[in-house]
Amino acid sequence: MYSIRFIYISIKFLYELLTNFKKTETWAFHFLKELEIKFNGQFDKNVIKKVAKYQTIQLFFVANHFSNLYGRNNNKIEQERNLLFFLMSVLYDNFIDEKQINEDKLDLLFYQPQHTIPSSFNERVYIYLHQSLINQVEEKNSYLTIYEKLHLVQKKSIIQFNEKTTIEEILSITTSKGGLTLLLCRHYLMTPVSNNIDNCWYALGGLIQMTNDLFDTYKDTKEGIYTFANKVKDLKAIYSIYENQIICLKKYIKSLPVSRSKKTAFAIRLSFIASFGLIAIKQISMLHDDNFRLPDFKKVERKKLIIDMEKPISIIKFMFYAYKTGALWK
Repeated sequence: MYSIRFIYISIKFLYELLTNFKKTETWAFHFLKELEIKFNGQFDKNVIKKVAKYQTIQLFFVANHFSNLYGRNNNKIEQERNLLFFLMSVLYDNFIDEKQINEDKLDLLFYQPQHTIPSSFNERVYIYLHQSLINQVEEKNSYLTIYEKLHLVQKKSIIQFNEKTTIEEILSITTSKGGLTLLLCRHYLMTPVSNNIDNCWYALGGLIQMTNDLFDTYKDTKEGIYTFANKVKDLKAIYSIYENQIICLKKYIKSLPVSRSKKTAFAIRLSFIASFGLIAIKQISMLHDDNFRLPDFKKVERKKLIIDMEKPISIIKFMFYAYKTGALWK
């Protein structure tokens, strides 16, 4: 029965991706162009590409799955909020990563956007996005509390450039940053609220952040950023960390206030995210020695850490791991 359910949901999901992914991405490009006209400026081309791509991925691989629990996909209002958030997040990250503004200005933009005098196009847009989303969400106090925690974690993440930062500190930042980000995204949906739902969002956020870190192993290593993917040198430990996060997510899925059938479908859909991470771990596993120790990634060439998801073998592995991970009741 599970096999048939997995095949049906996988085909349905693939059909949605093939028929709507590009359309949604194009809509995002047009929306961002309208913002450029409204605020009389231009986004960096990389910002536009990143926001258009990743807000679309978020919609199809995450947000729609939560709405599916209640028999629908995200509506236009929810999709627009999702895009605004991703644009705001990318601008915020650029403020920090590219040192576009100092920490005092960053705090002012976050805590008192209405009293901030913007000195650039990006700052004008960020203020608009921040205030617009605050005004749209229903649970404003909850939203602002979560966003403040994320703001503080983002600032704390600077310690990931320090080689002496412990794996415990890195994992705390990783799960918090990913979890809090998705808890914000939950506020953009018009779906029922419960602690069980929030626990699912948070656990999934941690898994997504870990998956991103695994895929970005080469890039992060080159940029001097320490993540659990390049800090831990024991392959079995890396797998255990990732597997435990999957187990945590499954535990919360089982506690959702919906039918067993919906939980099963939900777990299968989210298994595609976990599958990406398992493929990345498989790629890294090709580098271990006889004691499962991993090398210094600074000395590993790029092609051995980059994953080509278009290869037939990668697609086969992807479906295998998804099938294995999506089995909620085994």
